[in-house]
Amino acid sequence: MSVPAETRPTGRPGRLPLCSDLSRTAGEDPIGTAPHWQEVTVLELGVPMWNRLRQYDAWTDEQRGVFASMGERVRPGGAGFGLLMSAPDGRPNDQDAPLRLRHYVQGPGGYLRRDYQSGLPQSEWARGLHDTLIEPERLHASGDWEHVEAPCGPDLHVCTHGTVDAACGRYGVPVFQGLRNAGLRAWRTGHFGGHRFAATAAELPSGLFWAHLTPELAAQVARREVSPAELRPHLRGFAGLPPLAQVLDRELLCEHGWDWLEADRSAAVEPHPEGGDRVTLTYDWRGERGTVSARVCEAEPLHLPGSSHEAKTSAVKQYALQDVHTVRRPAP
Repeated sequence: MSVPAETRPTGRPGRLPLCSDLSRTAGEDPIGTAPHWQEVTVLELGVPMWNRLRQYDAWTDEQRGVFASMGERVRPGGAGFGLLMSAPDGRPNDQDAPLRLRHYVQGPGGYLRRDYQSGLPQSEWARGLHDTLIEPERLHASGDWEHVEAPCGPDLHVCTHGTVDAACGRYGVPVFQGLRNAGLRAWRTGHFGGHRFAATAAELPSGLFWAHLTPELAAQVARREVSPAELRPHLRGFAGLPPLAQVLDRELLCEHGWDWLEADRSAAVEPHPEGGDRVTLTYDWRGERGTVSARVCEAEPLHLPGSSHEAKTSAVKQYALQDVHTVRRPAP
């Protein structure tokens, strides 16, 4: 695999190589690394607030209780709740602006979005999580929130959190700036996992997670100017499905093109009698209801560091698909 010059290891004197450079050089396939979310709340928080939120030891009892409640409500299939922190538009360091949020709930073709503003300070971020993910009726009954019209089109949340991992600062900031310069909606976003995929982005409402973006490629992704098949090495997966089902879903996206994102899809994963796992993906799309099943096996793993701040490596799973079988029937 050839590696573009701008993404080759930087060889920073006296420092460890960036984990994302090592991932690219090794040819890591990022599929199956997107989180599995049934809902996600995006909190607009000034960049200084990002690290305050991550100071778990300083959390109040209320803040700890919110995360405990979120953990108790994970679906049996493993889908959980997502949290993204994005800097206020045009004012990245403004931690004095009132708290705003965007709430996404999984639905047909990705996620459905609703936006809210409040007079609450950003330090009340836990209330935002509680009122969207745990007790959503409070969005309308508490008086703290005002629903505002949400714009159409994609939002790319690019991790630029360089204090968590240097790779996200090195590669995420240029991607964010490139998207904004291209007139596209992008957000400077706090850490959401996947340092070694920098520049990494969460795209909503599609629910797709991206890896190893460049400014040019990110703009092409947002505008759908390149086919999904060409983006195979850059897709981490669709957050609406469990990780192993993301492997099969990528194949269907590459086969059908961008229109596949309109499909209402769900999946079940169970052990395969011959090893690996059997993934059964059910979809409703274009008046057709069908299932696609496949065996997902682990391929030869890679050994890579988990961050740019430690040399220790660990096994990184890679996947292969076998025995793909499709059954189609008209929707009732």
